[in-house]
Amino acid sequence: MDKLKRNIPNFITISRIISLILGFIFFVNNKIILSIIFYVYGGISDAFDGYFARKLSAYTKFGQYLDAISDKLYFLSLIIILLIYGNYLVILPLIMEIIISIVNYLILKKNKKVFTERVGKFKTTLLMIDLIIGVLAIKINYFIYPYIIFLLLILYFQIQTIFAYINQLNNKSSEKIVSFKEKKINERIIFLIKEFIYYIINPVIIIK
Repeated sequence: MDKLKRNIPNFITISRIISLILGFIFFVNNKIILSIIFYVYGGISDAFDGYFARKLSAYTKFGQYLDAISDKLYFLSLIIILLIYGNYLVILPLIMEIIISIVNYLILKKNKKVFTERVGKFKTTLLMIDLIIGVLAIKINYFIYPYIIFLLLILYFQIQTIFAYINQLNNKSSEKIVSFKEKKINERIIFLIKEFIYYIINPVIIIK
């Protein structure tokens, strides 16, 4: 039973991979609602596997690799859909993500360890939302407007993320570890909103 509990995060991650495959298949077959449902589940489950990993102290290298792979597949499947239907604007955040990955690799090569910058978490969440909106815009033209707005916001956060990781590469990151263990749900939401506004007003664009 204990072994089963420790694998719950991995089961959730595997279900996310299955959901994005199904989401892609349903979209190609013009079943938009089903496709979006599976993609939304894929986005939400990304938070749940991390939650259970912390709750059950079920961190494993396999789980970390699996989670990283599922994230890449999730974004890749959405990007492929957008490119197939002629949305080439998605290439811009894709290039930025490649740059972020290169900086992360340099950190690993130099320091042997990299931690996720909080501004990067906001960036990832925004990107996930925007890609889904972009897929909706393929069938519903009205969604192109929020897609463009989110895209500009994502590029802004991606630039901040790049500079934040460059600071980390130089061992000059100002990242603060935040614990939510003692915070209630409403307190967490308020904190995240304030932090989101902070990054908009005070961008991380200085290499220290």
